[in-house]
Amino acid sequence: MLHFLDQISPQIHTVDAEQFRQWAGPPRIIYDHELLLVEHGECETRFENESPIKTGAGGFIIKPCARPHSGVQTSHGALHLRWVHFDWVAREPLMTESVPRSCYFPGTPDASRYRHAPVFVPEEILHGPIPDPAGVFQAFDRLKERWRVGTARERASCRALFLEILIDMLGEQTGYLQTPSGLRETNDADQLVGRMREILNRMLGDATTARQPLEKTLCRLGYSYPHLCRVFKQSCGVSPLTYYNSMRMERARLLLRDTTHPVNEIALMTGFANPAYFSYLFSKYTGKSPRVYRTEG
Repeated sequence: MLHFLDQISPQIHTVDAEQFRQWAGPPRIIYDHELLLVEHGECETRFENESPIKTGAGGFIIKPCARPHSGVQTSHGALHLRWVHFDWVAREPLMTESVPRSCYFPGTPDASRYRHAPVFVPEEILHGPIPDPAGVFQAFDRLKERWRVGTARERASCRALFLEILIDMLGEQTGYLQTPSGLRETNDADQLVGRMREILNRMLGDATTARQPLEKTLCRLGYSYPHLCRVFKQSCGVSPLTYYNSMRMERARLLLRDTTHPVNEIALMTGFANPAYFSYLFSKYTGKSPRVYRTEG
């Protein structure tokens, strides 16, 4: 039988993120499904007839359709949340931005709006720690960027990126992916590419590691750099450096749009010691200089 992660084709409705203090979410139901990621802090979700579910930093919960629930912050300080409203598979009618996502009590939900999960999706509430929080949060940032300001092609590609996020979070928990202790030698090349992509994601998560030499870092896997490049390009169609530069440019676009960091500082944050080369590569990637992109978007 096919695993449910092989059968889903998620349709995104909303992508957003926000920082709260003393957050409380009143009782409600949602008409679709919501993936909630916690970057900093801790919150608790309370479903009717269920034990409260706590989600801490680096954790997730998927809130299902038509299940009454509420939420509250259980930590001090800031609570950083990211979320996606979605359907597990594309369905009609499409949920446009103007269609309500939820109904807060004591309002009466419109049962005709419910978008229940397909029967192959597990009925239990999926939640737990994110195996690679830094990688998932970076993928979410790219997803949010594409969804909000991307081209039609980039917006359409959000479905594939979101599927990747779901697999990264749920793969090991649901038995879809092999755990490190149980890896089988079934596809060495794919496993090697996966490890390289994981390393690249982690490198970009910190300004210091982002500037480390790519060749030296990847060769710690125990293979020559030419071999790694050959395997990576066969799988992804581009070299590790081209792939990594694309990630850096996506990150730079986000920082230029959402922060006031100077261009020189953004260059360092994305791993470029030479701001002039950063500006050249950014212009080549986007068709605009960093300063023009910040002004015009």
